[in-house]
Amino acid sequence: MREIIFYESDLGDKPVEEFVASLDAAVRAKVVRTLELLRTQQIVPSKFWKKLRGSDLWEVRVEYAGNSYRVLAVLVKNNRVILLHALQKKSQKTPRQDMEIALQRQKRYFQRQGYL
Repeated sequence: MREIIFYESDLGDKPVEEFVASLDAAVRAKVVRTLELLRTQQIVPSKFWKKLRGSDLWEVRVEYAGNSYRVLAVLVKNNRVILLHALQKKSQKTPRQDMEIALQRQKRYFQRQGYL
């Protein structure tokens, strides 16, 4: 069982939660189902949950009606998944800019939690 945590900024914003809330109901439902799969299943198919090469980041992968959605996350101790950043993917590769946002939020989360 994994614990899913939405990253919260210093101002109390939850960017991933806000992104998911902004999606159409059908897409939102699929994202929620995928997060539930991640939370409850020991082994999650790489179709839905994959480590990004060259970083500590993982991505939650959702496909719906020909569109790709990604939630960038980091796995931390005690089986916690911190959801850092979400996007609708337009290209094959996850854009560097989106990776940077996720990495900055990861760093900030670790600073606040005393991991660094």
